[in-house]
Amino acid sequence: MVKRKIVCLLSALTLFSAVSSAQVTASVEYPYKEYKDVYTIPMGEKGVLQQMFEKDTHGGKRWVKMLHYDKNLKLLTTDSVEIDKGLYFNESKMDNEMCYTMLRDGSDFSIVAYNTVTRKISVLDGEYKRKASMRDFTIGNGYLVFSSTQNKLDRIGIVNLKTGESCTLDMHLKGVRDKDIYVMETSIIDNEVNALVRVGRDVLLMRFGMDGTQKNIIWLTENIEEAIISASIQKSAGRYFVTGTYTTGKRAVAQGFYFAQLDGEKFKFIKFYNFLDLKNFTEFMSDKAKAKVERKKQKAEEKGKELTMNYLITSHDVIEEKGNFYYIAESYYPVYYSGGPGQGRVFAGYYYTHAILIKFDSKGNILWDNCFPMNPSYNPLTLKHFISASLSGNNLNAIFTDTKKMVSKSFNKVNGTVTQDRTEEMIKTGNDDEDIKKAFTNSDYWYGKNFLLYGNRVVKNKATNDRRRVFFLNKYTTK
Repeated sequence: MVKRKIVCLLSALTLFSAVSSAQVTASVEYPYKEYKDVYTIPMGEKGVLQQMFEKDTHGGKRWVKMLHYDKNLKLLTTDSVEIDKGLYFNESKMDNEMCYTMLRDGSDFSIVAYNTVTRKISVLDGEYKRKASMRDFTIGNGYLVFSSTQNKLDRIGIVNLKTGESCTLDMHLKGVRDKDIYVMETSIIDNEVNALVRVGRDVLLMRFGMDGTQKNIIWLTENIEEAIISASIQKSAGRYFVTGTYTTGKRAVAQGFYFAQLDGEKFKFIKFYNFLDLKNFTEFMSDKAKAKVERKKQKAEEKGKELTMNYLITSHDVIEEKGNFYYIAESYYPVYYSGGPGQGRVFAGYYYTHAILIKFDSKGNILWDNCFPMNPSYNPLTLKHFISASLSGNNLNAIFTDTKKMVSKSFNKVNGTVTQDRTEEMIKTGNDDEDIKKAFTNSDYWYGKNFLLYGNRVVKNKATNDRRRVFFLNKYTTK
């Protein structure tokens, strides 16, 4: 059963505005409060939305406070919505003027819709199949599309966000065991669902109408030796392009990147690039480690073989401009700690090591590549992107937080050379009389030349030694 409800309640907030040097062009902070969770969602020129999940529950319910700021971090409205206490934040997506947030609790889910024009909140409640995972949420044209797995059977779900109507598509293929079918990615292009589906070592493109009607199936990797690990499809100038990572081994770890173009029901071309084919891939390594890799590479070549290196990679959406494509990826590995007697190893999150930037032309040729180390201040328990990037003028700008530092880098779009490399020891408050003692900071691309830095921190007054703990939002503008 699906139901809809509209909730709109008002509450108050203390707002502080500050403009500082060092490219912080707007700032807001307010006293820290222990929430169950706090999420910050950049909405382009429509502003920023913060969602604060209250810790306290009552009658099986929990309040979520919604704060909408404009692009200068001026508070526009503060509303609240009541949800079931077991629901937790899964993901947020923008679709025109709407910001949709998916909440989950086992087989139950809710979609909180915030209209950035009317500033009203609506909630769509639903129930999905029990003991089924839900992943890879895509929103477009008023529809939610996701993939799921239950009892080794993969499905695609389609939900009309206006009416609440939904359908599920079971992934069955003649002659293939259900457990060998995995939906890698779904996207909405030209009002159709495009699903990249792995079948063993091969990849298919399956297209469906928004009502669930199957359009066609394209077997993409027939007679290709490499195994596709990750894939993303997008349309540009009437052409479909597919990018991602691949391996030549049996393990699901990447050994390189690929770039492909579709032509009807087959690839017009697909080009594979070993990590070590990149000019700057080893730049994040120490000199000793780089020398060791070069020795191994030379020995492999002397034997007529190709040296490969295995990495776990999370890829960003490709940025397209004037027929060129900018691919950004971050490398990571899982870390564990000893749980004591009888507990074995306990998962402690993902440690991120370095980032890779590649510029492709429309024929899949690499125009340039770059690589740089990362050292985030924490190990997330789920995969995320620490780097935010945008194109502006002659540069590709990237920003991320590194331990207690903020790092901003600019790369020339023509040749990939670094045109700016700035590191700031602390995220500034805009007040020279204050120091930041502790900070937990995230960053996201916002709009234009602007990025959003946010989190919580402990601020010390130099004169009085007074300390305060606050939530903060900083608008960071690149020059």
